[in-house]
Amino acid sequence: MNRRILRKQSNSLNFIRILAASQVMFGHLVEHLELPIKENIFRASSFLRGVPIFFAISGFLIWFSIESSKSYSHYITKRFLRIYPELWAAVMIELLFLMIFYHGWDIKSLILFGFGQGTIFQFWTPEALRGYGVGTPNGALWTIGVMIQFYIMAWIFYKIMKNRKMITWMIGLIISFMVSCVFNSITHEFIRIEVIGKLYDQTLIRYFWIFYIGMFIAEFQEFLLPICRKYWWMSLLLSYTFFWSKIDILSGYYLFWSLFLIIGVIGFAYRFPQLNVPLDISYGLFLYHMTVVNVFVNFRWGVNGNMLCSSF
Repeated sequence: MNRRILRKQSNSLNFIRILAASQVMFGHLVEHLELPIKENIFRASSFLRGVPIFFAISGFLIWFSIESSKSYSHYITKRFLRIYPELWAAVMIELLFLMIFYHGWDIKSLILFGFGQGTIFQFWTPEALRGYGVGTPNGALWTIGVMIQFYIMAWIFYKIMKNRKMITWMIGLIISFMVSCVFNSITHEFIRIEVIGKLYDQTLIRYFWIFYIGMFIAEFQEFLLPICRKYWWMSLLLSYTFFWSKIDILSGYYLFWSLFLIIGVIGFAYRFPQLNVPLDISYGLFLYHMTVVNVFVNFRWGVNGNMLCSSF
């Protein structure tokens, strides 16, 4: 089947992205607002981990975006317009909420924080703003910095790996995961300096293997997509088995749980295109949910203010 026709065939990837964003939002709501959710229900919802799904689908779709781009500047412009205008609007609202609902802010902290949130330093929060909400006004945005690193790297990776043999890709996947594990051990177990470990946690190195899975499926879509589509249920079952048993390898996220989850949800999206949602609101859910949660936490509306989001 023609590559262009195959990649444009109907799917419900927007539905999957909304589901992934909802899982992240639900987890934060339960944790920070102390919602009365039974432990087994909360654990079951954790199975569909939102971040690895987002990363993998980004890898899958970026392959086609690069393929259809006329030049690197055209590609980067598309990525910029996809991320930053809506992000800047969210940051402005976030700063407005801080000024209205929090009295510990100062101009310098707001300016520095706004700059970080609107560029690639979303993981950083000035000490002056630590007293607001959960301690990070929008710590959920840490993934944007990782995404930007990936977008820059993806163009180079595409030029290197396009039309390579499958065995080369398989070796590359193993290497990318091993590199993630090695750097994780070096920063967290040998160096053991907290700030270095936290900085490493914000780098593409730790999560590249997740994006890689999505790009792998995209590159060999003629062969892999029909398999994913046919055996999506088996992939999800295997993923849940690793999730339930906790027998897995961790580096950023769990390897086998994430691998089969990604295969399963992409296969599901192409198996059930009728579930497609024309308007993808997943980015909006991702950007704004912690802004709202922090307002609730700030007024102590049934919360304890414990910190959950990955950030400084």
